[in-house]
Order: sequence, then C-alpha cells, then structure tokens
Amino acid sequence: MNDSREFYAATVDEAVEKASAALGVPRDRLDFKVLDQGSAGFLSIGARDARILVEYPEAQTDVPLPGGEEEDLPLEYAGERGVEPPVEEEPQEAKQAQAAQIVEDDDDIVAEEAPEDLILAVDEFATALVDAMGLDATIDAHDAGDAIAVDVATKETGLFIGQKGETIDAIQYLLNVAVYKNRPFAKRIVVDSEGYRQRRIEAIQGMAHRTARRAVRESRPLSLPPMPAAERRVVHLFLKENPKVTTSSEGKDDSRKVIVSPIQ
Repeated sequence: MNDSREFYAATVDEAVEKASAALGVPRDRLDFKVLDQGSAGFLSIGARDARILVEYPEAQTDVPLPGGEEEDLPLEYAGERGVEPPVEEEPQEAKQAQAAQIVEDDDDIVAEEAPEDLILAVDEFATALVDAMGLDATIDAHDAGDAIAVDVATKETGLFIGQKGETIDAIQYLLNVAVYKNRPFAKRIVVDSEGYRQRRIEAIQGMAHRTARRAVRESRPLSLPPMPAAERRVVHLFLKENPKVTTSSEGKDDSRKVIVSPIQ
C-alpha cells in the first residue's frame, strides 16, 4: 500500500532533493508529481515555493534521516511519528483583513519613504498584469506619501477601469496582496487611471453628505451601500468633522458597510 506526502522548496529540483533525503530514496527512483512549479516573484514579492507530491510505500515513513534525526513534518503527518505540530502562522486571509482594517480606520498613517526596490517591484508587477490583459498602457509607480500610487495611462481607460470600477479594484487588490504577503505593514497601493479615483472620492463624499443630512432629518441611523475598506475610510474621514452625526462599520467581507447615525 502506498502513501503520499507533499514537499516544498524554492525550486522543483530542491523539493525533489528534500524528498529524497527525507524518505531515504534515490531521486531517480522517486515517484512524484509536480503540483506547483513555484515562482520567484518580483524581488520576492509574490514569490511562492515549488510543491511536489511523492508516493512511497507506507513502510518507508519510518526510515530515519541521515544523522539519526527526523525531519519536521507538515501538520497532517506530525501525529503519525510523534513530532510536535508546528505553530501555525496567522492565515493569509487574516493578514489581508488586518491590512484592510488599517486602511479603513487609521486616520494618521505614518508615511515612511518607500524603498526603491519596492516601487520597482510594484511597477513591474502592475506592468505584467496590464500586459496580461492585452492593453497598451504606460505604468508609473511612485511614492505618494501615505501610499504607493500606480498611474495607468491607456487609450482603453473604460476597459481598464471596468464596470463600477471592478477591474481596476481587482488589480489594486492583487498588487496589495502581493506586497502584504511579504511586508505586512507596507504602504497601501492605489491604482488610478485618468483621475478615476478622485472622481470616485467626490462621488462617495456626495453620497455621504446626502446620507448624513437624511439621517439627521429622519432621526435614525442609515446605511450606505457595501464598500471596500478604502472607500469606507473616505466616508469616515469626510463625516468626522460633522458634529451632527457619527459613523461606524458593520458586516463582514464584501458586505461590510458604513452606518451613519445622528447624534441625539
């Protein structure tokens, strides 16, 4: 009866070597399948390990490693050989949610100057994404103080922005995920094209203003449509100086929205 196990390393060759050493089987006799070729990313941003799945006779799970020490196994195999389960890292989704919450709630983001290698990586990653879309565009990434701004100039602006900003928001999300994966507290990245973001901010502020007036007039809390963290922050900041209302957020993930409440 055969068993199987995944191995991770920077490259497929290194993963095979790791499996060979762990199982005590020459690499030319290993029966494995490549699950992921891995990627070096851009200056380590977006990098991921190569993964292989190795099948082996079940009896070979007890083969000692060179030097008499056992390799640390993934959690799903740890109990079988008495190895203490490793401490799990915080899920990537939780890190992204924490990053989004920082964007929404932090009124005074400390703006350290972004390193040149980070700006270059963002520029290269954005260029790769736009090229994959088949668009002819010019990309300019630069430090804008509280964020890394990525300006995209293209004759197909409407296609790049997408319906209700879905495409440009998706590209912005991918860029931020790539950065936050390796730099959890890096500046957020804002992608813009032909002033779309400023027009969107002005539209959100207008919506917030009308909602606040209505909440005061009707003496009851009112909610705005669900928005991403950056747009919710626009509402919070815009209404912060309004002495007649307060704002809060409720809901989860894509359903999270701002509540505007009148001060009694």
